[in-house]
Amino acid sequence: MSEKITVGISSCLLGEKVRFDSGHKQSTYVNKELRDYFDFVSVCPEVGMGLPVPRQRFD
Repeated sequence: MSEKITVGISSCLLGEKVRFDSGHKQSTYVNKELRDYFDFVSVCPEVGMGLPVPRQRFD
C-alpha cells in the first residue's frame, strides 16, 4: 500500500474523553475502516484553547 495521508480529526472521534461531559463520540468507522488509509492527528480546539474537561454547561 502507498503512504498514508495525514489528516486532522476531532479527538473525541478517536475515543479521547475530551468532551464537555468528559465523554467521547468514538467513531467505529473512523477507528476500524479509515485507519488503514489515513494517519490521524488528534485535534481538540476546545481543550487546545484551555477549556477544562469536564466543564459547566450553560443551557
